[in-house]
Amino acid sequence: MQKSASQQGSAVHNNIDLELDLTGLESPEPMLRTKDAIDHLPLGQVMLVKTTALGSEQNIRNLISNHPVTLLSFRKENGVFHFLIEKVSTPAASN
Repeated sequence: MQKSASQQGSAVHNNIDLELDLTGLESPEPMLRTKDAIDHLPLGQVMLVKTTALGSEQNIRNLISNHPVTLLSFRKENGVFHFLIEKVSTPAASN
């Protein structure tokens, strides 16, 4: 039996190309390391960032809103913030 087009198009991102375990680091280190990883992440790849720093949720959300990435999912589980982030484009070239 073939899948319908709607079933094929509803695939969830199960591929994680890079996982950053930043648990135990204090702010702003998780945000700084996440920014560095975003800068080096190839277009279309997905990374999972895990952090326990209390300021990380807002810091990383701010970072995401100012970079060419999409937040695919976020959850907090047992004191660990999980960000699933996809690089969607590259920054415009500066002159």
